[in-house]
Amino acid sequence: MSLMNTVTKMAIGFAVAKGMEAVQKQGGIGSMMKSLGGGGANNSGGLGDLLGQLGGGSGLGGASGGLGDILGQLTGGGGASAAGAAGGLGGLGGLLGSLAGARGGDAAGGFESLINQDNPATEPDEEEVARLMLRAMTQAARADGDIDADEKAKLLDALQDGDPSDMEVVQKILAEPVSAQALASDTPRGLETQVYTMSLNAISPDNQAEGQYLHALAEGLGITPDTANKIHDSLGVPRLYT
Repeated sequence: MSLMNTVTKMAIGFAVAKGMEAVQKQGGIGSMMKSLGGGGANNSGGLGDLLGQLGGGSGLGGASGGLGDILGQLTGGGGASAAGAAGGLGGLGGLLGSLAGARGGDAAGGFESLINQDNPATEPDEEEVARLMLRAMTQAARADGDIDADEKAKLLDALQDGDPSDMEVVQKILAEPVSAQALASDTPRGLETQVYTMSLNAISPDNQAEGQYLHALAEGLGITPDTANKIHDSLGVPRLYT
């Protein structure tokens, strides 16, 4: 599993847990990611059932919005559709668009154009982008209090099918202090909206700590209130600015 596939798996785990209340009650992010990785597409309680809930259908074919194709890559499926979803930046654009649909937001009207409005002029290193997106998700998830030891153990256990070096990267990232300013300053020019969107995907900002973190991140990344609100609308979460 490449580091970008780890990003995909984690991002979908957050989208499912935050976007589907019934699924969220099954045990949080760690349990959700374990379900995404276990049992194959047709096993009860595993990937197939989750995709059915996301897409309103049953099994891998029932998922909508391209999410099934991206997940297919993680389970050995895919084909032409998955290859198309895995375009620039390791498939990041397609992943973010699919996450918007999974979160139940208004993904129509050019969401991918919105998040790609400041794409880098040249394709950055995929592994570096993956590390950045992992930082974005885990920092946001910890903005209102650190992930507890049990949840961290579940999270790492869910990723144990990956490369040991990937696990080491995730562990280091989880040990970093939460700092929106540091994340923003480490974001290369052209990846600002992607970092903000991936951060927002990890949470449903409903408390002061999360709101303050997102505000600091938006300011550090140079994201305008209007752009931030459009991203929030696309992910189906409350706006940050009135």
